[in-house]
Order: sequence, then structure tokens, then C-alpha cells
Amino acid sequence: MTEADNNSHELLSVAQAAKLLGVSRQRVHDLIKNGQILACKLGRYYYIEHAEVDRYKNQPTGKPYQPRTTTVITKSIDNCQ
Repeated sequence: MTEADNNSHELLSVAQAAKLLGVSRQRVHDLIKNGQILACKLGRYYYIEHAEVDRYKNQPTGKPYQPRTTTVITKSIDNCQ
């Protein structure tokens, strides 16, 4: 088993996950509540697998790219007055 495999099964506290993600602990609790990060609750504390934090960190952000569609309006000179 490699270091990366060991690291992926490591359980992190909410504070540790928040530090890795660069967000507040409250934001991590909100992500758990919204189902964006999977966590297990042991007693009164949540724990998150390191792989789950990596999965969330590596997902794309923002709206998906959609190229603009342009409408070409052509008028003939005969119609202009």
C-alpha cells in the first residue's frame, strides 16, 4: 500500500478539512448538510475521509461554459429608409 492509498483513508476532523479547503468550519458543516461532502458522524463530531476532501477540491467550479449564440440580422438596402 502506498502513501497516497494510506492518506485517502485517513479521517479528518471538520477543522482539518476546513484548513485543507481554505474555508471556515461552518462552511464545511454546510457542505456536509447539503450533501456536497460525505461525512460520518461519530458521537457528536463529523469525520471526513481525505479522499472526499480531494474529490470536492478537484471538482469544477462556476457555471459550465456555453458559447454565445449570435443572431445575424441582415437588411437589404432597399428596405432602409
